[in-house]
Amino acid sequence: MFDADLSLVPAHQRILVAASGGADSMALIVWLLSEQRNVVVGHVNHALDELRGGACARDEAWLRLRCDELGVPLQSETIVLERRDGHVNEAVARTGRYAALQRLALANDCALVATAHTASDALEGLILNIGRGAGLRGQSSFASSRPLGDGLTLVRPLWRVGRQQVRDWLLSQNQTWLEDESNLSELFRRNRVRAEVVPLLSSIFGREADSLARSFALNAQLSRDEDSFLEREAQRTLEMLIVKRGEKLLALNGIALRDLDVALARRVLRLAARSVQPELREIERLKIETVRLAAVNGQKREVWTWRNGVRVEWTGAGSGNRFRFWCV
Repeated sequence: MFDADLSLVPAHQRILVAASGGADSMALIVWLLSEQRNVVVGHVNHALDELRGGACARDEAWLRLRCDELGVPLQSETIVLERRDGHVNEAVARTGRYAALQRLALANDCALVATAHTASDALEGLILNIGRGAGLRGQSSFASSRPLGDGLTLVRPLWRVGRQQVRDWLLSQNQTWLEDESNLSELFRRNRVRAEVVPLLSSIFGREADSLARSFALNAQLSRDEDSFLEREAQRTLEMLIVKRGEKLLALNGIALRDLDVALARRVLRLAARSVQPELREIERLKIETVRLAAVNGQKREVWTWRNGVRVEWTGAGSGNRFRFWCV
Protein backbone atom coordinates (compact mmCIF):
# COMPACT_ATOMS: atom_id res chain seq x y z
CA MET A 1 0.00 0.00 0.00
CA PHE A 2 1.27 3.46 -0.95
CA ASP A 3 -0.04 5.65 1.87
CA ALA A 4 0.18 9.08 0.23
CA ASP A 5 -2.31 11.77 1.27
CA LEU A 6 -4.81 12.16 -1.58
CA SER A 7 -6.82 14.77 0.36
CA LEU A 8 -4.08 17.33 -0.31
CA VAL A 9 -4.50 17.16 -4.09
CA PRO A 10 -8.16 17.72 -5.11
CA ALA A 11 -9.02 16.40 -8.56
CA HIS A 12 -10.25 19.79 -9.82
CA GLN A 13 -6.95 21.60 -9.21
CA ARG A 14 -3.91 21.63 -11.49
CA ILE A 15 -0.70 20.61 -9.75
CA LEU A 16 2.90 21.60 -10.41
CA VAL A 17 5.08 18.75 -9.13
CA ALA A 18 8.59 19.80 -8.15
CA ALA A 19 10.86 17.12 -9.56
CA SER A 20 14.56 16.38 -9.68
CA GLY A 21 14.29 12.88 -11.12
CA GLY A 22 15.02 11.26 -7.77
CA ALA A 23 12.95 8.41 -6.35
CA ASP A 24 10.69 10.58 -4.19
CA SER A 25 9.69 13.02 -6.91
CA MET A 26 9.28 10.28 -9.53
CA ALA A 27 7.01 8.36 -7.15
CA LEU A 28 4.94 11.49 -6.59
CA ILE A 29 4.52 12.04 -10.34
CA VAL A 30 3.61 8.42 -11.10
CA TRP A 31 1.21 8.22 -8.14
CA LEU A 32 -0.59 11.46 -9.06
CA LEU A 33 -0.98 10.28 -12.65
CA SER A 34 -2.37 6.95 -11.40
CA GLU A 35 -4.94 8.96 -9.42
CA GLN A 36 -5.97 10.85 -12.57
CA ARG A 37 -4.67 14.21 -11.35
CA ASN A 38 -3.88 17.12 -13.68
CA VAL A 39 -0.10 17.32 -13.43
CA VAL A 40 2.63 19.58 -14.76
CA VAL A 41 6.20 18.71 -13.79
CA GLY A 42 8.40 21.61 -12.69
CA HIS A 43 12.18 21.25 -12.69
CA VAL A 44 14.63 23.82 -11.32
CA ASN A 45 18.12 23.60 -12.81
CA HIS A 46 20.67 25.09 -10.40
CA ALA A 47 23.26 25.61 -13.15
CA LEU A 48 26.03 23.86 -11.23
CA ASP A 49 27.32 21.71 -14.09
CA GLU A 50 30.94 22.79 -13.61
CA LEU A 51 30.73 21.57 -9.99
CA ARG A 52 28.77 18.41 -10.73
CA GLY A 53 30.55 17.36 -13.91
CA GLY A 54 27.63 18.16 -16.19
CA ALA A 55 25.13 16.29 -14.00
CA CYS A 56 22.58 19.14 -13.95
CA ALA A 57 22.12 19.04 -17.71
CA ARG A 58 22.06 15.23 -17.72
CA ASP A 59 19.46 15.14 -14.94
CA GLU A 60 17.17 17.53 -16.78
CA ALA A 61 17.55 15.62 -20.06
CA TRP A 62 16.76 12.33 -18.30
CA LEU A 63 13.73 13.82 -16.56
CA ARG A 64 12.44 15.28 -19.82
CA LEU A 65 12.68 11.86 -21.47
CA ARG A 66 10.81 10.20 -18.59
CA CYS A 67 8.09 12.85 -18.67
CA ASP A 68 7.66 12.29 -22.40
CA GLU A 69 7.28 8.55 -21.74
CA LEU A 70 4.71 9.23 -19.01
CA GLY A 71 2.84 11.73 -21.19
CA VAL A 72 3.18 14.61 -18.74
CA PRO A 73 4.43 18.13 -19.61
CA LEU A 74 7.72 19.33 -18.15
CA GLN A 75 8.50 22.99 -17.53
CA SER A 76 11.95 23.99 -16.33
CA GLU A 77 13.73 27.10 -15.16
CA THR A 78 17.44 27.66 -14.67
CA ILE A 79 18.52 29.77 -11.71
CA VAL A 80 21.98 31.14 -11.03
CA LEU A 81 22.98 30.99 -7.38
CA GLU A 82 25.62 33.05 -5.62
CA ARG A 83 28.59 30.98 -4.56
CA ARG A 84 31.23 31.54 -1.92
CA ASP A 85 34.45 29.55 -2.10
CA GLY A 86 32.78 27.37 -4.70
CA HIS A 87 29.87 26.44 -2.44
CA VAL A 88 26.19 27.39 -2.54
CA ASN A 89 24.36 28.23 0.67
CA GLU A 90 21.56 25.68 1.16
CA ALA A 91 19.08 28.27 2.48
CA VAL A 92 19.76 30.57 -0.50
CA ALA A 93 19.31 27.65 -2.89
CA ARG A 94 16.01 26.68 -1.24
CA THR A 95 14.67 30.25 -1.46
CA GLY A 96 15.64 30.49 -5.13
CA ARG A 97 14.13 27.08 -5.86
CA TYR A 98 10.75 27.92 -4.31
CA ALA A 99 10.64 31.28 -6.09
CA ALA A 100 11.23 29.49 -9.41
CA LEU A 101 8.52 26.93 -8.62
CA GLN A 102 6.07 29.75 -7.89
CA ARG A 103 6.82 31.33 -11.26
CA LEU A 104 6.40 28.01 -13.05
CA ALA A 105 3.12 27.30 -11.25
CA LEU A 106 1.65 30.70 -12.09
CA ALA A 107 2.79 30.47 -15.72
CA ASN A 108 1.06 27.08 -16.07
CA ASP A 109 -2.20 27.93 -14.25
CA CYS A 110 -1.45 25.62 -11.32
CA ALA A 111 -3.12 26.19 -7.96
CA LEU A 112 -0.90 23.72 -6.08
CA VAL A 113 2.83 23.15 -5.88
CA ALA A 114 3.57 19.60 -4.70
CA THR A 115 6.94 18.60 -3.31
CA ALA A 116 8.02 15.04 -2.55
CA HIS A 117 9.10 15.42 1.08
CA THR A 118 8.60 12.13 2.92
CA ALA A 119 8.22 10.98 6.51
CA SER A 120 11.93 10.13 6.40
CA ASP A 121 12.71 13.75 5.51
CA ALA A 122 10.54 14.85 8.43
CA LEU A 123 12.43 12.61 10.84
CA GLU A 124 15.81 13.85 9.64
CA GLY A 125 14.62 17.46 9.84
CA LEU A 126 13.34 16.90 13.36
CA ILE A 127 16.69 15.49 14.51
CA LEU A 128 18.53 18.44 12.96
CA ASN A 129 16.13 20.93 14.54
CA ILE A 130 16.49 19.36 17.98
CA GLY A 131 20.26 19.56 17.58
CA ARG A 132 19.90 23.30 16.96
CA GLY A 133 17.79 23.71 20.09
CA ALA A 134 14.50 24.28 18.27
CA GLY A 135 11.24 24.86 20.09
CA LEU A 136 7.78 23.44 19.38
CA ARG A 137 7.70 24.71 15.80
CA GLY A 138 11.05 23.14 14.96
CA GLN A 139 9.92 19.88 16.52
CA SER A 140 6.96 19.80 14.12
CA SER A 141 9.34 19.67 11.13
CA PHE A 142 7.41 20.67 7.98
CA ALA A 143 3.71 21.23 7.32
CA SER A 144 1.85 18.91 4.97
CA SER A 145 0.23 22.02 3.48
CA ARG A 146 0.87 25.77 3.71
CA PRO A 147 0.30 28.97 1.71
CA LEU A 148 3.11 29.68 -0.73
CA GLY A 149 2.14 33.16 -1.91
CA ASP A 150 0.40 34.52 -5.02
CA GLY A 151 -2.66 32.41 -4.17
CA LEU A 152 -0.67 29.16 -4.41
CA THR A 153 -0.63 26.35 -1.87
CA LEU A 154 2.37 24.14 -1.17
CA VAL A 155 1.44 20.51 -0.49
CA ARG A 156 3.50 17.49 0.52
CA PRO A 157 1.38 14.39 -0.18
CA LEU A 158 4.16 11.95 0.80
CA TRP A 159 4.48 13.33 4.34
CA ARG A 160 3.54 9.98 5.94
CA VAL A 161 5.39 7.71 3.47
CA GLY A 162 8.88 6.39 4.30
CA ARG A 163 11.83 6.54 1.92
CA GLN A 164 12.14 2.76 1.51
CA GLN A 165 8.42 2.44 0.87
CA VAL A 166 8.80 4.95 -1.95
CA ARG A 167 11.51 2.87 -3.61
CA ASP A 168 9.69 -0.41 -3.11
CA TRP A 169 6.55 1.04 -4.67
CA LEU A 170 8.45 2.45 -7.65
CA LEU A 171 10.01 -0.95 -8.29
CA SER A 172 6.57 -2.57 -8.11
CA GLN A 173 5.46 -0.12 -10.82
CA ASN A 174 8.52 -0.89 -12.98
CA GLN A 175 9.67 2.72 -12.68
CA THR A 176 13.21 4.10 -12.62
CA TRP A 177 14.79 7.10 -10.97
CA LEU A 178 18.05 9.00 -10.59
CA GLU A 179 20.34 8.78 -7.59
CA ASP A 180 21.80 12.13 -6.54
CA GLU A 181 25.47 11.59 -5.68
CA SER A 182 25.36 14.53 -3.26
CA ASN A 183 23.14 12.42 -0.97
CA LEU A 184 26.22 10.33 -0.19
CA SER A 185 28.46 13.24 0.75
CA GLU A 186 29.37 13.55 4.42
CA LEU A 187 29.81 17.29 3.88
CA PHE A 188 26.07 17.66 4.47
CA ARG A 189 24.86 17.20 8.03
CA ARG A 190 21.52 15.77 6.90
CA ASN A 191 23.31 12.97 5.06
CA ARG A 192 25.14 11.98 8.23
CA VAL A 193 21.87 11.97 10.15
CA ARG A 194 20.40 9.70 7.46
CA ALA A 195 23.38 7.34 7.33
CA GLU A 196 24.35 7.24 11.01
CA VAL A 197 21.69 8.55 13.40
CA VAL A 198 18.52 7.09 11.88
CA PRO A 199 19.92 3.51 11.68
CA LEU A 200 21.04 3.84 15.30
CA LEU A 201 17.56 4.95 16.40
CA SER A 202 16.04 2.12 14.38
CA SER A 203 18.29 -0.36 16.17
CA ILE A 204 17.59 1.10 19.62
CA PHE A 205 13.81 1.01 19.19
CA GLY A 206 13.78 -2.28 17.26
CA ARG A 207 11.78 -0.81 14.38
CA GLU A 208 12.39 -0.36 10.69
CA ALA A 209 13.43 3.14 9.71
CA ASP A 210 10.22 3.74 7.72
CA SER A 211 8.04 2.74 10.68
CA LEU A 212 10.01 5.04 12.96
CA ALA A 213 9.79 7.89 10.45
CA ARG A 214 6.03 7.50 10.08
CA SER A 215 5.54 7.67 13.87
CA PHE A 216 7.68 10.79 14.08
CA ALA A 217 5.82 12.36 11.15
CA LEU A 218 2.41 11.74 12.74
CA ASN A 219 3.61 13.19 16.06
CA ALA A 220 5.09 16.16 14.22
CA GLN A 221 1.66 16.89 12.74
CA LEU A 222 0.21 16.98 16.26
CA SER A 223 2.96 19.37 17.35
CA ARG A 224 2.26 21.60 14.36
CA ASP A 225 -1.48 21.70 15.15
CA GLU A 226 -0.71 22.77 18.71
CA ASP A 227 1.84 25.31 17.54
CA SER A 228 -0.68 26.80 15.11
CA PHE A 229 -3.26 27.13 17.89
CA LEU A 230 -0.77 28.84 20.21
CA GLU A 231 0.30 31.19 17.43
CA ARG A 232 -3.30 32.25 16.79
CA GLU A 233 -3.81 32.82 20.51
CA ALA A 234 -0.62 34.88 20.66
CA GLN A 235 -1.73 37.02 17.71
CA ARG A 236 -5.12 37.63 19.30
CA THR A 237 -3.48 38.52 22.62
CA LEU A 238 -0.99 40.83 20.93
CA GLU A 239 -3.83 42.86 19.42
CA MET A 240 -5.39 43.22 22.88
CA LEU A 241 -2.12 44.48 24.40
CA ILE A 242 -1.31 47.15 21.81
CA VAL A 243 -1.55 50.67 23.22
CA LYS A 244 0.08 52.46 20.29
CA ARG A 245 0.73 51.48 16.69
CA GLY A 246 2.64 53.39 14.05
CA GLU A 247 4.75 52.75 10.98
CA LYS A 248 7.38 50.26 12.19
CA LEU A 249 6.47 51.11 15.78
CA LEU A 250 4.50 49.16 18.37
CA ALA A 251 3.88 49.79 22.08
CA LEU A 252 2.41 47.15 24.40
CA ASN A 253 0.88 47.18 27.87
CA GLY A 254 3.77 45.73 29.86
CA ILE A 255 1.79 44.97 33.00
CA ALA A 256 -0.78 42.96 31.05
CA LEU A 257 2.00 41.10 29.26
CA ARG A 258 3.77 40.42 32.55
CA ASP A 259 0.65 38.66 33.85
CA LEU A 260 0.32 36.35 30.85
CA ASP A 261 1.25 32.68 30.97
CA VAL A 262 4.96 32.54 30.27
CA ALA A 263 4.59 30.52 27.03
CA LEU A 264 2.06 32.99 25.66
CA ALA A 265 4.11 36.03 26.73
CA ARG A 266 7.16 34.78 24.84
CA ARG A 267 5.16 34.30 21.67
CA VAL A 268 3.57 37.74 21.98
CA LEU A 269 7.00 39.37 22.28
CA ARG A 270 8.25 37.44 19.26
CA LEU A 271 5.21 38.44 17.18
CA ALA A 272 5.54 42.08 18.24
CA ALA A 273 9.14 42.17 17.02
CA ARG A 274 8.21 40.58 13.70
CA SER A 275 5.33 42.99 13.23
CA VAL A 276 7.80 45.90 13.00
CA GLN A 277 10.38 43.89 11.03
CA PRO A 278 8.91 40.96 9.04
CA GLU A 279 12.41 39.92 7.93
CA LEU A 280 13.32 39.05 11.52
CA ARG A 281 13.11 35.25 11.38
CA GLU A 282 15.28 33.96 14.21
CA ILE A 283 15.15 35.42 17.72
CA GLU A 284 17.22 33.75 20.40
CA ARG A 285 15.19 32.48 23.33
CA LEU A 286 17.55 34.16 25.80
CA LYS A 287 16.80 37.55 24.25
CA ILE A 288 13.05 36.99 24.49
CA GLU A 289 13.37 35.86 28.09
CA THR A 290 15.58 38.80 29.06
CA VAL A 291 12.96 41.24 27.78
CA ARG A 292 10.07 39.41 29.46
CA LEU A 293 11.85 39.31 32.82
CA ALA A 294 12.34 43.07 32.74
CA ALA A 295 8.60 43.41 33.32
CA VAL A 296 8.35 40.48 35.72
CA ASN A 297 11.14 41.87 37.91
CA GLY A 298 10.03 45.50 37.68
CA GLN A 299 13.35 46.64 36.23
CA LYS A 300 14.23 50.20 35.30
CA ARG A 301 14.21 51.40 31.69
CA GLU A 302 16.34 49.39 29.29
CA VAL A 303 16.80 49.17 25.52
CA TRP A 304 17.98 46.12 23.58
CA THR A 305 19.24 45.83 20.01
CA TRP A 306 18.15 42.78 18.03
CA ARG A 307 18.85 41.58 14.52
CA ASN A 308 17.60 43.32 11.36
CA GLY A 309 17.53 46.75 12.99
CA VAL A 310 14.96 45.90 15.67
CA ARG A 311 15.03 47.87 18.92
CA VAL A 312 13.11 46.82 22.03
CA GLU A 313 12.52 49.12 25.00
CA TRP A 314 11.15 48.40 28.45
CA THR A 315 10.10 51.84 29.69
CA GLY A 316 9.85 50.94 33.38
CA ALA A 317 7.34 52.32 35.85
CA GLY A 318 8.39 55.92 35.24
CA SER A 319 7.02 55.86 31.68
CA GLY A 320 3.98 53.65 31.96
CA ASN A 321 5.42 50.13 32.11
CA ARG A 322 5.36 49.63 28.36
CA PHE A 323 7.25 47.58 25.85
CA ARG A 324 8.14 49.51 22.71
CA PHE A 325 9.29 47.89 19.47
CA TRP A 326 10.61 49.79 16.47
CA CYS A 327 12.87 49.29 13.49
CA VAL A 328 15.76 51.51 12.44
